[in-house]
Amino acid sequence: MVALQSTLEALLKSLPPHPIPQNALNELVEKTLSESKSKTLAENRKSQWEYLLKKEIYDLTATEGEALKSQETEYYNQLQDLLDLTLTFTEHDACEQTFPFTILQDILEMQTIASCSHIFSWIESRSARLTSNLIPQKGKALILLRTLNDLLRRLSKMGTTTIFCGRILTFLSGVFPLDERSGVNLRGEYGPTWEGVRTLDTDSNSNSMQGVKEEGKQADEGEAKMDVVPASQPDNTGSEKAVFYNTFWSLQLPFSKPTIFTTPTAFPEFKEAVNRVLPVIKEATAKERAMMGSRGAGVSGPLKRKREPDSDDASSNLNEYFFAKFLTSPDLLDLEIADTHFRRQFLFQLLILLNHLLTFTKTNKTTWQTSRNRSLQIDFTLEDEDAQWVQETITKTTEELKQTTPNGRPFAETVSVILEREKNWVRWKNELCAPFDKKPRSEEVDGKKVGMFEATRAQRVKMHEWPEDWQHRMGSEPLTEIWDLGYRDLEDLQMPFIPGDVKDFVRKVQQDDRRMEMRKKALTKIAERMAPKPPVVATPPPPPVQSQDAAVKPPDGVPMDTSTSSSLPMHPSLPARPGSVSPAKPTTPQGPPPATEAPIAAPTPVVAPSAPSAPPAPPSFLKDGELMKLEDNKQRWGWLALRAAREQHLSLFGKIGTGDIELLAKEIEKEKQQMREKPSGKIEDGLDDRQHGGQGDGQGKPLGEGGDGSAANDEKMELPLPLLIHRTAHPLLPVMSNGINGVEPLRNVLVTGGAGYIGSHVIYALQKTRRYKVISIDNYHNSKPRVLEKLSELSKSELPEKPTEEEYLTTQIDSHSCDLTRPDQIQKVFEKYGKGGIWGVVHIAAYKAVGESTEIPLTYYANNVGATISLLQVMAEFDCHRIVYSSSATVYGTPPTIPIPEITRLKADSPYGRTKVMAETIISDLCHSDNRWRALSLRYFNPAGAHPSGLIGEDPRGKPGNLLPLLAHIAVGRVKDGLKVFGNDYPTIDGTCVRDYLHVLDLANGHLLALEALTPESKIFEKASEAYFKAYNLGKGKGMSVLQIIEAMNKATGFNYTYEIIGRRRGDVPDLTADPALAEKELGFKAPQDLETMCRDLWNWQSKNPEGYGDE
Repeated sequence: MVALQSTLEALLKSLPPHPIPQNALNELVEKTLSESKSKTLAENRKSQWEYLLKKEIYDLTATEGEALKSQETEYYNQLQDLLDLTLTFTEHDACEQTFPFTILQDILEMQTIASCSHIFSWIESRSARLTSNLIPQKGKALILLRTLNDLLRRLSKMGTTTIFCGRILTFLSGVFPLDERSGVNLRGEYGPTWEGVRTLDTDSNSNSMQGVKEEGKQADEGEAKMDVVPASQPDNTGSEKAVFYNTFWSLQLPFSKPTIFTTPTAFPEFKEAVNRVLPVIKEATAKERAMMGSRGAGVSGPLKRKREPDSDDASSNLNEYFFAKFLTSPDLLDLEIADTHFRRQFLFQLLILLNHLLTFTKTNKTTWQTSRNRSLQIDFTLEDEDAQWVQETITKTTEELKQTTPNGRPFAETVSVILEREKNWVRWKNELCAPFDKKPRSEEVDGKKVGMFEATRAQRVKMHEWPEDWQHRMGSEPLTEIWDLGYRDLEDLQMPFIPGDVKDFVRKVQQDDRRMEMRKKALTKIAERMAPKPPVVATPPPPPVQSQDAAVKPPDGVPMDTSTSSSLPMHPSLPARPGSVSPAKPTTPQGPPPATEAPIAAPTPVVAPSAPSAPPAPPSFLKDGELMKLEDNKQRWGWLALRAAREQHLSLFGKIGTGDIELLAKEIEKEKQQMREKPSGKIEDGLDDRQHGGQGDGQGKPLGEGGDGSAANDEKMELPLPLLIHRTAHPLLPVMSNGINGVEPLRNVLVTGGAGYIGSHVIYALQKTRRYKVISIDNYHNSKPRVLEKLSELSKSELPEKPTEEEYLTTQIDSHSCDLTRPDQIQKVFEKYGKGGIWGVVHIAAYKAVGESTEIPLTYYANNVGATISLLQVMAEFDCHRIVYSSSATVYGTPPTIPIPEITRLKADSPYGRTKVMAETIISDLCHSDNRWRALSLRYFNPAGAHPSGLIGEDPRGKPGNLLPLLAHIAVGRVKDGLKVFGNDYPTIDGTCVRDYLHVLDLANGHLLALEALTPESKIFEKASEAYFKAYNLGKGKGMSVLQIIEAMNKATGFNYTYEIIGRRRGDVPDLTADPALAEKELGFKAPQDLETMCRDLWNWQSKNPEGYGDE
């Protein structure tokens, strides 16, 4: 032993630093084993190595507490190295195969949960080596299974180790077949065998029941006379106590190992011991009930005596620990039996074993004795006489459980239920559970059966062959086509095509050109494959073609069909549609018309000239339907571009020849640039009458004198528009201080999130004033572009009978698909209008789900706060210093007072609310730093309702998160789930939460009032203010409960809502009602529309649009 000790110490010193390579460890262990062969006998070598390795590991684990006090401890690395060393010794047959598992079982019992996690990580990493040659239900498999299940049982008491438990179960599922982890097999060989306890003054064997035999003849008499002997009684019954002590604890052997009944004498000894112990248990219960007397219904505590300190050895044991394996002795046994819980535990164990024995009767064995139940098959049969004794003992034991106090009868009934369920489980396992075993897969190949490996050999060989090049360079045909069309960013696909701008049509024509080019290349390749050796023919180059737009010139090889088209232009100022024949002689204007002629009075149709003849294209090009379709598309885009430009850019048509829309787009951009560079209040000469607007009487009627081209102004021009538009000023002219014709110029107002629920109603309120030209930017994250079309339609329907052009322009919305987190995209929008071109901004766009913000807070901060910063930076760059910020009542969190005034401290409870607080703080700081800025923050509460027309309303994506739209979706059938009310025990009118609801149109008017309060004439700010920033509450100032809302929607919809009241929801406060007094006083804000109107308008919208705006 000493020789091996020095050898092991030398090995440990020679180990390389952690982590140790397995090859190096193998070499060191082989060298050590070869050197130590001569130092010890072969028959003792394994046990000595096991002892020394176990000692090293146990000495290390004993230092766990001290080692883990340091953050830089090497404890776990040292432990893993020792476990690796032990496993390597075992792999070299220097230790038993079960030795590493025994070590693991011991250290997992003695280490903390944190250390157990590290040890299990080592088990996971060494899984392949540990489970090598693992035989189910034998040897190391049983130890490993039992060890991990004991660890699971320990973890189940912690409640915070779900992940650790999942790791263990995953490991078990990968190592053991499912049928090896059943309720029976988890116990392995019925758990660890009882090691026995015995007194030092008796010769009885702890693993037998000799003490029972010695008292066999006088069993009944001895039991009747036995008492629970107090510890103070003289030791004249010491030998009897020792015999009973050994008899009592000897029953733990059959409890832990029922297979002992295969021994012929085991059952009689067990029977005799039970008959001796049960009367003592019964007597202890009777004494306890007698002592309790009238307090039988009270709570009984165990009769435990306090241990007196021993003055002699107290000081010597202060720093020592003693862990007794069995905390019992003959003197303690009487006190243990006097404890109710101890007796119940013993009786419960006895009932488990007795019920188990009943499964071994001749009748019961025939129902489960199959080859599959190997773990239950022991050579034991319970005879009829013994079975009767077992049944009687079960009755006695159950009755004894009922007599224990307190609550003996309920406890006994619980035990009976548990045992009955265990019987059912065992019965299912034995009789009903289908076998998991499956025959190995096999197939017949060449007349003989082979396994799956051989049967799939050909397929596996083919899988190793190098695949052919994929025909699509970008992975799929659509992706390759998108790439070839010039798309390089997701934004290119996100930007929807909205007809109306000439450059949009130019982009569509260019895309069709690229498609045609790709198609021609594909047809050329097909032709080459069909004719591998074509004759070489010199082809003269095609004659040069004058640069014209693809939408109006015929492509090479595809002659225009003029035989069937005879349509005239929709307006005399437009050129003929490409491909049509005009009765007039084609002319090609080379410049603007003379100044003496009326600009539009008698226009001459302009027809695209015929293209010069081109060499014939390959037959495949002439007959290819896709190319012809693309050519038609190009002509259609060109025609639509000319139609879209005729209203505002008719004067430029003389500069574009036969309809070159690319040239038209350049001319339009040049004209816009000229308009931006003009000084405010001045109009340059040389513009046509539409740019000047002439001189009017304020009613839009042209006068007979003054202005450029007075003769033309004397004649009234009939425009083919749905409404007669009177000319006043060009929409791209800068804002003039005194206006034109006495009409106040329009102000460009940018609304972020304009397609959303609140944004759309704010735009409606702005359009209704006829004083603002609205610019909407939205990324359509939670909205749809179709909303803006509905808004324009609604605004046009409310125009007066003969609107001016400014009035008509207010119905049109300049919409931009824009991501506010991308400053470059915001900048592009502002660049379109130039510095000072945007008068003010209403910033509504934001993510707004409180629950979602707690799950993805970084996304909310990046979008709500980061986007606001980007917007403010671009606004400052383009001299736009007015902003109305859409805040929220969530900035108050749980308010200290109701109703909530603006002076309430800001203490949001959610990331969403905190983003609003941050944004307000940023805007306030900006206003303090630069007195050019003016900003208002609107903290509104719960908007509801919709526009009375039913054209616009709230259409949330997915299930609504707010109460009123949820009720509308339930009534219309879009939501099938039941309605749940969170709590009805709040200190409110009916016990449910109270919230402040206001009509969305009242809220939109509040934004309008706030925007108008940012003008220099506004008096809401003092002239000497340090910063021009204020915050206002927008609400009705009157709260409504959840049940009141449900009742109001019931009246509005006629739908009978059924709801379930459940517990309170975390974070809900009883009452959130606004105090709008400040907004009413300073802004003139009012919210007159009541709850009935909100519900009626909401239902009007939802019933007319059951699916909202529909799928885009």
